[in-house]
Amino acid sequence: WLTAATGTGVCYALALLIFAGDVFNKNQGTSQTILDLLIHFIPTAIVLFLVIIAHQRPLFGFIIFAINGLVYIITGWANLHWTAHVVIAGPLLVLSMLYIMAYKSIK
Repeated sequence: WLTAATGTGVCYALALLIFAGDVFNKNQGTSQTILDLLIHFIPTAIVLFLVIIAHQRPLFGFIIFAINGLVYIITGWANLHWTAHVVIAGPLLVLSMLYIMAYKSIK
């Protein structure tokens, strides 16, 4: 379960990079485009960092990914279409379930 959770976390982080593609739709200079790309890479870097920690401590992975998914749903419920929650928070909640299964299989 730990390998499945870690692999899913890495795939989720890479999927977040899709959102960085919108920086190329703007008419702006090269330096501004690079800055925008770096800003868009921050969530991916955070998720990868959390996946690395969660791989070492699956219980932490369960807690942190469940909290992230629930906070995303709660804070954006009125502002976003339900599909946004499925696409963004859904994988976070799946990750939390995979990490709790990994934790229980280790114990």
